[in-house]
Amino acid sequence: MKEETIHINRRLIEKCLDGDIKAQYQLYKQYSKAMYNIAIRFLNNKMDAEDILQESFITAFMRLGELQNRDLFGSWLKRIVINKCISLQRKRKIAFEEIDERRHGEFEVMDEGIQEFDPALVHRAIRELPSKGGTVLVLRALEGYSHKEIAETLGISVSTSKTQ
Repeated sequence: MKEETIHINRRLIEKCLDGDIKAQYQLYKQYSKAMYNIAIRFLNNKMDAEDILQESFITAFMRLGELQNRDLFGSWLKRIVINKCISLQRKRKIAFEEIDERRHGEFEVMDEGIQEFDPALVHRAIRELPSKGGTVLVLRALEGYSHKEIAETLGISVSTSKTQ
């Protein structure tokens, strides 16, 4: 992130802490599209993603005083969105099954080079996965979480994360 953007964000956050609604709207405009994209990848439902987006911003603005490093607002907000998505999935009782690694082993990923792809096609393919597998895939491949972080976040074992 550019230094200029970080400086602007710091000012906006300070204004938000003072209750400035225009500053809140500016932060919303700056981050809403990226946060919506995260939510839609997890939930595969436009209405749920929109609800999570709104709830996440409300939570962020209510807890903004807890943010220690103002420069990390984007990653802090992203974490709020992800946690709310996972909570919603848990409410809907998405169960993760423990898989016996001796039976299934590790999957090899073949690197055939990076090719151009259609994001809509990838999104559609993620929607077709079982929701537990889709959640792990989004966290690992799109959000960059390690299997250990995924396991801790979802309350599953590292081996289950890897096999999903």
